[in-house]
Amino acid sequence: MADFQAYLDKRGIGEEQMRDARAKTALKCEAYALRQARKAAGMTQTEIARIMGVSQNRVSKMENGDIAVMSIESVRRYIEAIGGTVSLVADLPTGRLELA
Repeated sequence: MADFQAYLDKRGIGEEQMRDARAKTALKCEAYALRQARKAAGMTQTEIARIMGVSQNRVSKMENGDIAVMSIESVRRYIEAIGGTVSLVADLPTGRLELA
């Protein structure tokens, strides 16, 4: 681990850059999971787009982790288009809040 930290230090890569890189990687993994779920449902991007009422290009962007097109509502419509359901959970200082 010390070697890796030395590598980062040598290249001027700070903790904020590492957090950003981790967040981008997590988003790509989540987008990949959406794509795999769609494929498992036997559906095309075009079919999903038609059900959602958006362009195929927008579905493609979602499946490639473009956060600018991924609102909670668009993710909900995507999940429902492939036959799933969505629930939203918020962890608050006062406890957990589950929204349908």
